[in-house]
Amino acid sequence: MRLRGLVAVVLIRTMLCMTQLTTTQQKITTNQPLLVWSPGLAQRPASPVSRLIKEWQLMSDRNRELEIVNSWSLPGAKVAHLDEVLVRAGFNTARDDSQGDQYLWLLVKQATSDELAARIVLQRILPPLLAIARRRGRIVDGGIDSAIADILPSAWGVIRKYPWHRRPNKVASNLVRDSEYFAFVHGNRSKRYKVIPMDPYVLCEFVAAPEQELEQEISLDQLIAVALEQGIDPKHIEILRAVASGDSATMIASRYGVAERTARAWRAKAISELRVRTRCAV
Repeated sequence: MRLRGLVAVVLIRTMLCMTQLTTTQQKITTNQPLLVWSPGLAQRPASPVSRLIKEWQLMSDRNRELEIVNSWSLPGAKVAHLDEVLVRAGFNTARDDSQGDQYLWLLVKQATSDELAARIVLQRILPPLLAIARRRGRIVDGGIDSAIADILPSAWGVIRKYPWHRRPNKVASNLVRDSEYFAFVHGNRSKRYKVIPMDPYVLCEFVAAPEQELEQEISLDQLIAVALEQGIDPKHIEILRAVASGDSATMIASRYGVAERTARAWRAKAISELRVRTRCAV
């Protein structure tokens, strides 16, 4: 009897230890990131991609950011790590993940007025943006570094101005496509834009989709004229014309005697204001 009692005590203690170990493992798992970023994305400490990932790792479990995100009343339980938000928004899931797409749409809607939401969306679409930068880096001046420097600011502007009320579906693909278009196509097109005659407020839908076969053409001069009527800063016109003629940030910087980073900022601001003034928030 005493032996049986001793065995029973040992079994109970063993079960208690296993229960405590399981609870501890669950806590550790909850506090750990859900995503593992590719080492190749952060191999160069000075690259903007590396800085983005490091910034994300620092902010993703901070109480301040978590409190803000949980205050948005997004679907699902409260999050304990921002990686959970990326997963819910369809990070690395199937392209037809409608639930993730709807969650991302809510984030993009929030991003029009909230920088943290925009930052989360940028992190969500970072892998396809980098894929574009690698592809474009083979053909643009400055290689992949220049392509990354172009695509990231473009994506930020697209996220902050995304017309969520008109484009509620395929949000991730829309964001990525628009980012590539405004970074590498829209500002460097030497040919004329093809659109049908309509009010500039509606015109933006077709400026964002140049592949459509349309009837009447509108020149950059006409688009700028509309922007001037809407109050665009005249100082941006010369930059827009330089960009439209194919000048790179390096060429603009050399012409005005400024740093290349400054030239990129001018270009991004000029293109952004042109979109705003022509009401083409795409």
